[in-house]
Amino acid sequence: MWQVLHLDFFVTPALSCVLNLKKTEMPLVLNRAAFLLLLFLCAASARLYAQPEAYSHPELKWKTIETAHFTVNFHEGAERSARVAAKIAEEIYAPLTSLYHHEPGKVNIIIKDTDDYSNGGAYFFENKIEIWAPALEFGLRGQHNWLRNVITHEFTHIVTLTAAMKFGTGVPAVYLQGFGYEPVRRPDILYGFPNVLVSYPVAGVNLPFWLAEGVAQYQRPELGYDTWDSHRDMILRSLALDKKIFSLDELSNYASKKGIEFEFTYNSGYALTRFLAERYGEEKLEQLCKNFASLAQLNVHHALEATYQKSSDDIYREWRTYVERDYQSRISNVLANRVEGKLIETRGYANAYPAFSPDGKKLYYISNLGADFGGHVVLERDLQGDSLKPEASGYRPTVRDLFALGKAQEGGNQCRVCGFHFGASHQGVLLAGATSRITVSPDGKKLYYSKYVGTTFQIQKYNDLFVFDLDSKQEMRLTTQLRLETPALSPDAKHFVAVEQKDGTQNVVEGVLDSAQTSLRRLTNFSNGEQVHLPSYSPDGKSIVFSLGLNGRRKLMIYHRGQDAVWTMFPVVYGDSLLDRDDLDERDASYSPDGKYLYFASNRTGIFNIYRANLETHLVEQLTNVVGGAFMPSSSPSGDLAFANFTSDGYKISLLKNAQPLQHPNATYVRRPVSPKTSSLTLSSPELASLNAGATIDSSKVLSPTLLSLATFDDSTYPTFPEREYSQTFSGFQVLPILRFDAYAKSQGSFLKDTWRATKLGVAFGSSELLGRLGFFGSVALAPGSGQSGGAGGLASILDLERDAFLSFEYTDQNFLPASMLPKFTLDVFHQTRNVTDGARINVGLDSASANVFYTLTQFDLSFRFRMPIEFWLFQASMFRLTFSLSPYASKIGSFFWEPINQLVPASSDTYFIGRTVSFVWNMDLRARTIHTAINPVGFFSRIRLDYENSSLQRDLKFDQGSSTFRPVYENFSFARLITDLNFHLPLPTWSSRFRHTLTVRSYSAFNFTPKETDLFFNNFISGLLGMRGYEYFAIGGDQATFLHLEYRFPIVENINVQFMQFYFDKLYLSTFFDVGAAWNQWRVPAFSEWRRDIGVELRLEAPSFYLFPTRVFFSATYGLDEFSQPLRSQFFTPDGRNFVTYGREWRFHFGVLFDFNFLADGARNAFAGILR
Repeated sequence: MWQVLHLDFFVTPALSCVLNLKKTEMPLVLNRAAFLLLLFLCAASARLYAQPEAYSHPELKWKTIETAHFTVNFHEGAERSARVAAKIAEEIYAPLTSLYHHEPGKVNIIIKDTDDYSNGGAYFFENKIEIWAPALEFGLRGQHNWLRNVITHEFTHIVTLTAAMKFGTGVPAVYLQGFGYEPVRRPDILYGFPNVLVSYPVAGVNLPFWLAEGVAQYQRPELGYDTWDSHRDMILRSLALDKKIFSLDELSNYASKKGIEFEFTYNSGYALTRFLAERYGEEKLEQLCKNFASLAQLNVHHALEATYQKSSDDIYREWRTYVERDYQSRISNVLANRVEGKLIETRGYANAYPAFSPDGKKLYYISNLGADFGGHVVLERDLQGDSLKPEASGYRPTVRDLFALGKAQEGGNQCRVCGFHFGASHQGVLLAGATSRITVSPDGKKLYYSKYVGTTFQIQKYNDLFVFDLDSKQEMRLTTQLRLETPALSPDAKHFVAVEQKDGTQNVVEGVLDSAQTSLRRLTNFSNGEQVHLPSYSPDGKSIVFSLGLNGRRKLMIYHRGQDAVWTMFPVVYGDSLLDRDDLDERDASYSPDGKYLYFASNRTGIFNIYRANLETHLVEQLTNVVGGAFMPSSSPSGDLAFANFTSDGYKISLLKNAQPLQHPNATYVRRPVSPKTSSLTLSSPELASLNAGATIDSSKVLSPTLLSLATFDDSTYPTFPEREYSQTFSGFQVLPILRFDAYAKSQGSFLKDTWRATKLGVAFGSSELLGRLGFFGSVALAPGSGQSGGAGGLASILDLERDAFLSFEYTDQNFLPASMLPKFTLDVFHQTRNVTDGARINVGLDSASANVFYTLTQFDLSFRFRMPIEFWLFQASMFRLTFSLSPYASKIGSFFWEPINQLVPASSDTYFIGRTVSFVWNMDLRARTIHTAINPVGFFSRIRLDYENSSLQRDLKFDQGSSTFRPVYENFSFARLITDLNFHLPLPTWSSRFRHTLTVRSYSAFNFTPKETDLFFNNFISGLLGMRGYEYFAIGGDQATFLHLEYRFPIVENINVQFMQFYFDKLYLSTFFDVGAAWNQWRVPAFSEWRRDIGVELRLEAPSFYLFPTRVFFSATYGLDEFSQPLRSQFFTPDGRNFVTYGREWRFHFGVLFDFNFLADGARNAFAGILR
């Protein structure tokens, strides 16, 4: 809106009043960047509860089972999982809803078997649960029935979280927003660009992390679907003995937690929840959850005190003190007789699957090194000489180590984009992305393993088999989309055995190595959700050992190839009656190279240790006596034992030289039984001495027959449920009230008037189809104090009030494009109006009048977002968007009284700009996934945008004699625009072992490719909040513009760990930065002396709110080093009569409270300031 209308009137003899509207210059009221920036923030309100990126899989045929309280929606190939899920859901409904005396209404369950991925999710505002059919195989959890556990877990989330909601499921939050603007400097601009951005949700639910997950694992203990197994006891024991249990505030918040620390919180939350139920009564859990529904309960401290009538610190201290003391007393015999070998790999928390080379001179294993999430690599370790020293824990991981999905690179430690070396080189890293067991070929020249990968032009990601040549360092894929994992080779290297996955059931399969894709043969025929793990050949090749997971235990099985039969190894083979316990877990079996022993991990004592069974004498001997847990044994020809050793810092690799049976086999952990399934939770004694996360719970009640039957289930049979074709189903309609203070208008003369003028009341709303095929989101906000454009007097109607509106439709249910492209079609409509009091001045001779002006800005964006379905790092890290935009901007001159003719001149309007743009955007994200990614990223991020614009800008109004109307005269502007935004976040050498100090190099350029100079309306601006903050937004702009940004960032305080009201203060960073840039027209690059510079500092604070929302606060102060002048357009002068304005040599400040610091990095950025117009 660089130009609007200035009206001149004159009187002719023929007409008493003829209006000749002459196109001249008037104040700019808005600019397109500010317009679309604010509407993006409005859209964020509606998208607050948009789900994580998923795909609706329209290529699949979906069906629905409907029961009394649930719908179960599934696709072809997941029938068994869906039918069992329907059975389980109905069975657990009454036990869980009766515990909390709350029924959430009908819940929609979605069963997926589209990937070899295991998880569950509860979308509690939508009453929706998503379950992946493959069972969870996780080194931090014991064996449980997957569907029984995960459905009960997620439904408990639905029940407890909906019971704890403050406003109900229909109102997830209330939005408080505030926008401030740069002071107006140019007289041809009505208001400046935003310099204050606050968008803060008051959450409708604020259950702390530990409690939300604690009750979901607690479930109904009588059912026994999730129990305090040996893995859980291992984790809490390790943390307690090393004094590393999180504080109550750390347990309550998700902030700054790396992968394993989330499980620490799950685990401790489960233990603390059990403690509360056992110590104070199960009924208090219901009261505790429902107390969070009170508006007065802002954090867990208030809720605990209101529920238990004692200090939250006292409750927490009581639990932690007992746990630490109890574990100290029970572990004393182990501590006095520890046999753990020597730690040889201490980096990272996910070191697993050690495997010796055939000659015993090398060891191969999986490690995540220093990555916070994922980042697994295969390491080769030379065991000769002094190499048994632990690798330094201070090793700084490379980009390869940190990029969790392997997007950055597939080898080496050099950035593929800039060539920068991240961290020191590390000898021994062979390849990235493998997370399964490693098998070394009999000749020691190859490694076999599985990887969770996609396939070019396929949407599914499955486990497939790979081989790595140790000489050539080349990887080859053996299978494609066969869903195979953890391969092992036969002694003659002609066959392999692996685990096959389908519809939540696993089987052991065997294949011919040279024809792995086509030669598979099933060795087992499980069909009811059974899980098999880590099959291995005996050294003579005659048998295959594996572990079979059933409900709450694992047992070792042996398959005899000649007899085509499967036997239970214990107790059938060895007849050891101790092995009949329901909670016994035998796993990770492997043979010694000479075939004399079978090594395995067992929790016989309550702690997982390594045992060996003599295959000739049938004698079983314990080899380790660890404090945490010992898993995944591998033996060398000389009798050395390598294994994964769990500590309070996660899994490490230990080596036990010449492993021998324990000298004191009775020096073991004092095991206490888990809570019996037939006990209730009403305590007969309040004494703490009988309490523990794994202790027996005394009871005076008898378990009801209903719960007893559910605890002894048989899911091999299930009712016959009627099934129908899936039809589109939408989640409940969600509404988020908005209170916004948008302070762009001129002062009204007092604080109260200014506040009322800036106030906007609105609502965001949205709903989505169950499978994500279609969704709509929107928001609208009205300014009740803006009624000024209806004429010379009187209040404007509600339609004349200023408004900000947004509406978006997303659609993925199509079949004409390959599903592997993840296509998504979006229609976004942005709409904004502004009223300007006396915005038009009418002059005829000595007579004049003023009129109010009403501006309407609308933009339609039709977008197609997709990825290139090619399995290559460049494409895997990239997303593309093609958008067509139509932008009609209009203005209306309000009616006014013209005294010379004693008449009221009616209102008139016209469209002064019609924008038409086709855009192609390429986003590439190679940033490392770390706990500091938001506040201090590392890696590379880029956005490249190419526009073709064919727009019309009004230059004049011409009177049409034939129609007696005025018609606008437009000038067309057709040109291409290229925008590149390249961001390099480089880690700097420091004394810390983590990436905490960084140097950011940002290069931003925007070029209009046009043979002539365009209008100021189409300029690319590089100053203000989005660029060089030392100058206001309109200071530096032109058809061509570029700037370079250098920023050094470092932590001031990390792990603040302070809870105040609903805020959790986590970390504070400071940065200092320098910018240099320039803008020009007609490709006339200015001399470097005319380039502008600024320098500044920025504070960043991470302070999540309500245990749910990220809250990120920034404040920057920037000083423009150069003073310069910009001429004003004709007919405009400053109040002191100058035709130019001066910028620079002053401090400028910016402040924000948002969900992200890089608020323009969102995929929706194309919808607003990506072009910086």
